[in-house]
Amino acid sequence: MKASKLAASFTAAALLLCSGIIPPDICPAVHAEEASDSIQLPEWVPQNRNAACQFYNLHGGTYIQDGLLCVTFCRSYSMSEDAAKAEYIVSVSEGVMEEIFHEQYNDQTGSDIEVFVYKPVSAGNFKTSLTCPSVDTLTDFEGNNYIPSYEFIVDDMLNITETDLYAKLPDCMAELEEFSQEHGTVSVIDDKIVFCLQNPTTFFSEWHEGYCSENMRQAAKWSCSNKTRFAGFFAGPRDTSDIVVYEAISEGPVYVRWDVVDTYNHDDIYYGFAAAYQDTSLKTPSLSKGDARIKITDYETGEPVILDEDTGFDIHRRTSVTDSSTLITPISSNPCVIPDLCKPSSSFQSGTKVSIPVSSDALDFKLVIPDEYEVPKDGFGVEQKKAYMTITVVNGEAYDIEYRVSATLSGDVNGDGEFNTADLVTLQKWLLGKSDMVLKNWKAVDYCNDNVIDSLDLCLMRKALIIAQQEPPITLFVLDQSRTRNTGNGTEKQRIITCIENTDLAENEDILSLTQKISDNIDKYENMKLQRLNFSVADYGEDVLYLVYRKPDQDPDRMVICTYGESCSWLDDEDVKNLVILLIENGYFAKESDALVFKEAR
Repeated sequence: MKASKLAASFTAAALLLCSGIIPPDICPAVHAEEASDSIQLPEWVPQNRNAACQFYNLHGGTYIQDGLLCVTFCRSYSMSEDAAKAEYIVSVSEGVMEEIFHEQYNDQTGSDIEVFVYKPVSAGNFKTSLTCPSVDTLTDFEGNNYIPSYEFIVDDMLNITETDLYAKLPDCMAELEEFSQEHGTVSVIDDKIVFCLQNPTTFFSEWHEGYCSENMRQAAKWSCSNKTRFAGFFAGPRDTSDIVVYEAISEGPVYVRWDVVDTYNHDDIYYGFAAAYQDTSLKTPSLSKGDARIKITDYETGEPVILDEDTGFDIHRRTSVTDSSTLITPISSNPCVIPDLCKPSSSFQSGTKVSIPVSSDALDFKLVIPDEYEVPKDGFGVEQKKAYMTITVVNGEAYDIEYRVSATLSGDVNGDGEFNTADLVTLQKWLLGKSDMVLKNWKAVDYCNDNVIDSLDLCLMRKALIIAQQEPPITLFVLDQSRTRNTGNGTEKQRIITCIENTDLAENEDILSLTQKISDNIDKYENMKLQRLNFSVADYGEDVLYLVYRKPDQDPDRMVICTYGESCSWLDDEDVKNLVILLIENGYFAKESDALVFKEAR
């Protein structure tokens, strides 16, 4: 607790985006050995490096107690050449405070933590800051700005009050946990939007700014992560909790969003949080407390799904993670606002605030999808639940939930459970206006995803029927991306398997014909070894390109035809080489700019 602050529990962090310019009333701080000898210091003043780190982790950069002010500057360790040359200057205002204690604790890495204790001597304004004139922009290894600056006012009774942005915000893990319990992941403090970005719980994930409207700007960002005895080092490889502050710069609707995304693919969103307001006053919420605004969109186009009385989207009460049998309300419009749907409950209550779920399973309600729609699937038919729903917090007290669904496009327009010529005839007669024709499942043939059934859908339906009546395709490319990263516990490896199906290449006859040719002559390549190329790519992993083939009366098998990254190689065959180059040039594999390198290697 910081007893003399306006918000007693919280401080600001030591990482505000400051200009680094020292005002005229600021002068370099001096060591106060003589003063400290004559004044009895409280027991809470840290006397060694370990105690200083623990003190910082508990109280952050500033602490007011017993009529004294303690300021702690924690300088992050960095291997950069600029950081090694850095010369720090601690500057303070004159005349208001007397320095009674100053100690700098170093370690062999060159990082340090510096502690000051001040005693007020007269009324006025007091400012202290850490600057680094030798380096224009000094950052710690998290990439957060590292130029801390604090401001205070001393009244006639010599009481100290912090007056800067940080007076109400946390700058250490202990304060962050308490702050987020009271205010949630996103909140508004003094007309500023504050995000508490605590450690993502999903493996290989990180926070990423998803969107910021033009009338807002990021005013500050700093780390609340615990420091170990090595100043600037965090307690663990995943201990990276930050505070991000936004402020308005012009009028207009406000929308700021942060998402937890895949570390290697920021388009892969696990979940998100946002602040949304009708204007920059941040006083007019678009939803009331506890409300949920449900929006259902097409996964491919992003357009809202058109609902009718037969669509059948419903919100059900969840009594367990798998039970959704209790109907709350049907979705009658899109979007649809459901009052009080998100009232705090025992399953996800946090104080008196509406808690923020991090996934669909954390909600006590779910969307039930009609048979005509499905959860999006990847090329292997696996449900992509991460792409299915995004949860957004509106004004820290309501939900904005977008469900993304795909039409099944089964082609079974007559509802007999099969896709065959009868469905084609039914649609054709319906388009001709035959009065006895009824489309029992019109969405099953909306191939254009425009919620309109016309002759173009009929053409696409005919093509889909031809494909459905053929044998399964015998060729399929699979891109197996191997990624590594260094952590505090060593090296971790991740694999991301994606695929390129024949249907993705429907308009590229050159690629399809070469793929078919190689597949038809697969016996030629089975014992062929990869030829290592005389170049590699600066990368953090390796991409492997496979050809999946099927022999008569056998299960599908796969064959490596090219590798790219730490080692580059391919099969020593002109057809394979031409195919690889075509794939690179069309953006399916490797970097398009590397196509020339592969051509020269050929």
